Amino acid sequence: MFESILDRAFKHAQSNGDLDDLPGAGKPIESSRLNTDPFAHTFAESGAMTPFGAMRAKIAEAQARLAAATDPDERRAIQTEISALQTRMAIEMETWKRYS
Repeated sequence: MFESILDRAFKHAQSNGDLDDLPGAGKPIESSRLNTDPFAHTFAESGAMTPFGAMRAKIAEAQARLAAATDPDERRAIQTEISALQTRMAIEMETWKRYS
């Protein structure tokens, strides 16, 4: 049977004990995180931003700008931006659910 380089490297690391003390080892993944952001468990301890987390951050930033805006035209533009971001996130989430 064909064994990839990655499989061999993983088995080698396991046998050397390189994977024994990883953060979160033996702990279950929080199911609530899987429902809201499918990659959150992968990136949580590294501090990296997931694609869905980045989208939520953009939405939150736009919502903060909307709260501070007083000009009606500016508010309308920001509302349009938020709507587009929310639509894009919904499409990406649906695509992830359907094809993963």
